[in-house]
Amino acid sequence: MKARALPILNAIGCLALTGLVVAQWRKERALDDALAGMTSELAATRVQTAAQTARRAALERDVAVLKESLEATRQAAAASARTLAENTRATTRLETELTAAGQQITTWQAALAARDARIRSLTDDLAAARQRLDQAIAKLKTAR
Repeated sequence: MKARALPILNAIGCLALTGLVVAQWRKERALDDALAGMTSELAATRVQTAAQTARRAALERDVAVLKESLEATRQAAAASARTLAENTRATTRLETELTAAGQQITTWQAALAARDARIRSLTDDLAAARQRLDQAIAKLKTAR
């Protein structure tokens, strides 16, 4: 029986080893599948990381451009405020000068009216003097 038990034990051992090999093969295959999945996940993550890095760089450039634009806008607003203040001062000065010029025109108009009245008075006096002169000349002519 010893001779018969050895091949049976050998067959059982072979079956056990075959089972062990199949179990190891399945385990290795599962690990290979997991490794392939993780490798593809790693590649996808690397692509996503590169995309996010490029997006971050683009956003940082956009922020820098916005900061420059904001600063330029602030400077333009300050320049506009200064220009507005200067224009307001100039407008006030011109309004004052216009008011003074209006008053000066009123003064000149009054002076011109007075001058015109004096000229009329002098014209009337001159006409009266001319009339007296004409009368005196006529008397002289008749007296001769």
